[in-house]
Amino acid sequence: MNCHQTGCEERQLLAVVERAFRLAHDGYSVDEVLICNRLNRRFIQCCLNELPDAAPVELNWALLNLRKTGQLGAVATRRIRVCYSEILHVAEIAARHMQDRYDLNVDRILCDPDHLAEFDRIAMGVAPGVSSYIVRKAALKLRKTRKLRPELVPRLTDSWGRRVFYLHGGDLVEASNTVPRCPGIYIFIDPSGYLYIGEASNLRRRIRKHLDHSDSKSLARHLWRHGYRDIQIEIHAFSPESDARLVKNRRAYESDLIASRNPRFNIKP
Repeated sequence: MNCHQTGCEERQLLAVVERAFRLAHDGYSVDEVLICNRLNRRFIQCCLNELPDAAPVELNWALLNLRKTGQLGAVATRRIRVCYSEILHVAEIAARHMQDRYDLNVDRILCDPDHLAEFDRIAMGVAPGVSSYIVRKAALKLRKTRKLRPELVPRLTDSWGRRVFYLHGGDLVEASNTVPRCPGIYIFIDPSGYLYIGEASNLRRRIRKHLDHSDSKSLARHLWRHGYRDIQIEIHAFSPESDARLVKNRRAYESDLIASRNPRFNIKP
């Protein structure tokens, strides 16, 4: 395929996306079309009527780029007003997880139905019953206010063989057996937000210590009062042969996360 053909196909795609948006947006903004399931289904179907083989992620991304380049003009005449101030932390936790695991920003998450579904599941795990639409709205607010800037140290540790996963709820004590005996970072989370971030040379041993009787007095009191049902632990596990075996490197990683995520029971670095 030559450049001329590629350019023609791109122009065709953008023209179809623009027509579909004007047919489907019902007076709402591009952001609303991306985060509202009803509007997004209508937009995607309008696109597929002309481009039946197009992928939804491609169509959503093209729409976002049309908005960013100003090619749609002023289109929003209607707004959906919701209160999301109390769940901004839920959106942050879900968005940070997607950044850590896939190196995705909010725009990439919202444009890809599969990644958006995972974002919704993470948010629901943090705060069961929360509205996916409102959490998505909160994520947009965090993006617009630049509260989700990429953290420095995690982006410099590709050679550490990082693996990110969660331990959930009431099964934490039993599930701790699945945590590898390797160096890493652990993050305690509950529906109120980030609780505590720590580092360890042996993640399994360290997490078991916290679950038995944490040496962080504030975290220990919280776990004693509230139990484990609503607790999650986010694990950043590293290869034992990587530079993460050095405590100074783990502490730099830990400090970077503490500074950006503000866990309640840590002393700020």
